[in-house]
Amino acid sequence: MGVEMKHAIVRSAVAVMLAATGASAGQGNINSVQEHGRVDEGPPLSLAAAIAEARANNPELVALRQQVDVARLRPVQEKFLQPPMLEAQIWQWPLNTLNPLNTNMYMFMATQDVPGRGKRSLREAAAEKDVALAAVDVDVRARQILDLVKQAYADLFVARKAIDIHLASVDLLRQLADVSEAKYATGRISQHDVLKSIVELSKLHDDVIGFEQQAETTRIRLNVLLNRPPAAPIGALTDPVERVLVTSVADLQRVAAERQPDVQKAHVRVEQAQAQLAVIRSEIKPDFTVQGGYMLMPHQTDAWMGRVGITWPRAPWARGRTDARIAEATAAIDAANGGERAMASAVGLAVADAYVRVKAAERRAALLRTTILPQSEQTLEVSRIAYQADRVDFLTLIEGERTLLDARLEYFRAVSEHERALADLERAMGADLSATDVGPVNRSEVK
Repeated sequence: MGVEMKHAIVRSAVAVMLAATGASAGQGNINSVQEHGRVDEGPPLSLAAAIAEARANNPELVALRQQVDVARLRPVQEKFLQPPMLEAQIWQWPLNTLNPLNTNMYMFMATQDVPGRGKRSLREAAAEKDVALAAVDVDVRARQILDLVKQAYADLFVARKAIDIHLASVDLLRQLADVSEAKYATGRISQHDVLKSIVELSKLHDDVIGFEQQAETTRIRLNVLLNRPPAAPIGALTDPVERVLVTSVADLQRVAAERQPDVQKAHVRVEQAQAQLAVIRSEIKPDFTVQGGYMLMPHQTDAWMGRVGITWPRAPWARGRTDARIAEATAAIDAANGGERAMASAVGLAVADAYVRVKAAERRAALLRTTILPQSEQTLEVSRIAYQADRVDFLTLIEGERTLLDARLEYFRAVSEHERALADLERAMGADLSATDVGPVNRSEVK
């Protein structure tokens, strides 16, 4: 077989393998995706819209808000007295008759228990603390769920961007394959070098499959958080913008101390324990029982009757129980105060940890954008020129292409990690960062 015939066979094999690899990548024809752009079905979804939808529709938050509505119905119950007791008695019913009309006396009575002064208002105040605690639980869980939404949104963006970057590398690899084919046709390289581009395309195809799986599972996770059907499509996402956090960690920790729901919850627990102590101390005050009635005496003159009772909480045989309850409630207050201090310390640590992650992600994104990406592009271009001049082998060219691919992907991962760190910082603070806290950086466009 002649040399030209071998070259023709190799060129045909390369063309077939390139076409087969391109057709199998990315759920369909990769050429079509490359030329016309990957299309995400469904309406576009911004991060702000996803957060608003999660606040309104997340089933767990809806259930917690309903529990708060239930708790709000309890304090008003403490305003009212217990229902009265209505009684009827028959006195002196003779043993020699079954007819109740032959008795000498009928008594009809109404009894009402009356709590001591101020007890009902204290019980109402204690019930209000239960409502406040339930409301703070909603805020705590809302922060956690919104953080999960932000994380899922960032993960979905990275997975889709990774697919785009890998698909964009296909065209570059085909250009390198064309150069290799031309060099092979002139006998300047071996057949082995030509086939290396095919192997690299196959690796890209394998990577795309993995990223498509990540995108699919993340889309389902985000749909569940938004209370959408798991199979619901999610359209184009808003690309995260490289930003810089300018507020100091001390200022962020001060905001967290005031607004973090976990800190507020710990403070409400202190107030709840204090309200419970006030209720127990009010038990020292006596309660009253008022009774009134009418005595119907068929053989005598009818009469009214009345009775007033009062409890004796400080009786020697009873006051020990009240004193023990007061001691228990006082200890509960001390424990709640300790829990509040511990929570404030933990929140401060969480803010500092998230702050360090944010600043590290900022520096990494800036390093990739300003140094690593330009150097990778320059290295690949130099390698391409050197390969055309037979100064480097094809493996060096492939390594340069892979380095540029990884650098592009790592940049968007760094930007996404910065967004995740900001989400964790907002969760640790219990508040959203404002436009004065973070701002965009001046940067050249990264493609």
